[in-house]
Amino acid sequence: MELEITLSEIRQFISNQYHIDIELTNTGKDKIEAIYIESVVLVIKEVKEDSILLHYEVHGLARLVAKVTRCFLKKKLAGSPIEWDIKNEEVTIDFKKFPKMKAFLKFLYISELHFVNDTILLVFYAREKHKI
Repeated sequence: MELEITLSEIRQFISNQYHIDIELTNTGKDKIEAIYIESVVLVIKEVKEDSILLHYEVHGLARLVAKVTRCFLKKKLAGSPIEWDIKNEEVTIDFKKFPKMKAFLKFLYISELHFVNDTILLVFYAREKHKI
């Protein structure tokens, strides 16, 4: 099963949920650019059954801006599906922490993630019956 989510839907969700405005732009099949205070390219590092791990690299002044931004957003991200590891320059999105996705993920798991034009494409497969 494939699920397509537009980048505008993701921007709207982040704005509504965390009260921050982020610009998102597809830069490749496994890369997306996020602009909040500074531009950061997120690269798909790993797709697990229930989560996605994204890696980014920042240097110099951008590293300082990332640390300040992380401190600013710490309270907004607490308890959210988004975990930001500043030390390893990684962002994890845990889909089990989205209330509406939790029940869905009992039956399906994430197999692939791709950025295609202005959409995020998630590919799901059915879980084996004995794992339910």
